[in-house]
Amino acid sequence: METNRHILIANKLLVAMSGLTRWTKRPDHYRYEQYHYNIPACFTAFKWTKSRIRHILSILAYADDQGKMEFAEDNTLADFACTSVRSLHNNLKTFEQNGLMTVVRHFPGVISIQLTNYLENYRDLFVDGAVVVSKTGYTSVWHGLLSELIALDNVNTLRLALRTIVQVEKDVHVQSNEQAILTYDEIKGFLPKYCGHKLAIQKMMSGLKFLQVSLVEDSKHFLNMVKQNISLKKRVQDATRPLLLEVQLSAAQDSKQIKEKDRTEVQLVWFEMRKRVGEFFDFDTLKVNRDSLFSMSDTFGAETFKRVVEELKQAFLHHREDLVHSSTHKLFFEEPIFYLHQRLKENQAKSAIA
Repeated sequence: METNRHILIANKLLVAMSGLTRWTKRPDHYRYEQYHYNIPACFTAFKWTKSRIRHILSILAYADDQGKMEFAEDNTLADFACTSVRSLHNNLKTFEQNGLMTVVRHFPGVISIQLTNYLENYRDLFVDGAVVVSKTGYTSVWHGLLSELIALDNVNTLRLALRTIVQVEKDVHVQSNEQAILTYDEIKGFLPKYCGHKLAIQKMMSGLKFLQVSLVEDSKHFLNMVKQNISLKKRVQDATRPLLLEVQLSAAQDSKQIKEKDRTEVQLVWFEMRKRVGEFFDFDTLKVNRDSLFSMSDTFGAETFKRVVEELKQAFLHHREDLVHSSTHKLFFEEPIFYLHQRLKENQAKSAIA
């Protein structure tokens, strides 16, 4: 898998894989997560075992921006997911039977996968007229963190980790709070009853090395958090056990912080190319916006993006004005974003599993 990739995963899928909460009764109302998160029935039709969670995360890591993974070696995918090939085949059969994906077997050991309704189911993106909207959001997971999630050996620790990164996305990246807050009721609600004791929960949280976790014990600290976090006030009113965990994602695994650094480098690389070829070509005639560059860098990886831009720069420097007449680069002058996207997909295919 290409490094520096940011894998976008729908919150509803992360919640479904972690297990829906049994804690539905709240003061004066009920709250069912399947409806709250708009979780499709196909995500709740079977039990999410450790191997199934690992396989879905692995497929999402390798799939392109259309939910396709073409001509992949099943043993390499199984190795990445830390499972056997037999387990992979059994789970792919389950996924296919329940409508999560379509699997094509080209040759013994070689498969292609198409995730069903990829944008809606796996990214939570819906086309509404001329705009694309998200109903319950998605979480950006850096490839390094995803590998750590897959490596977790205890399924309940893995489930707790999935829930935690969703809460970090909501509290820190959406609401701009300094840390995410999890209550004891929320955690105990989706974990099996046998591991719902607060000491067991604290032990599992301490095993997640990519998180900074602390128990909220001071009353003044609690009051300050309630004042700063709008949604927390309502959540703790519903809670029956006054136990809060304060969570932060380590900077080394925080997709948002890594993106900001990568995007700065991408801007510099793009500016350098424009500067070098500006003597013989006017880049202002091309419609290339910064957000599109950032989106492609996030999706395909900053290193892949920089490699494609460097190849393009060398082509300009070698052919100069004649590059306009090159059939290979014709699309760049007509639709530069489409050209870059095409080249990025080709580079991604070269570094695919097979």
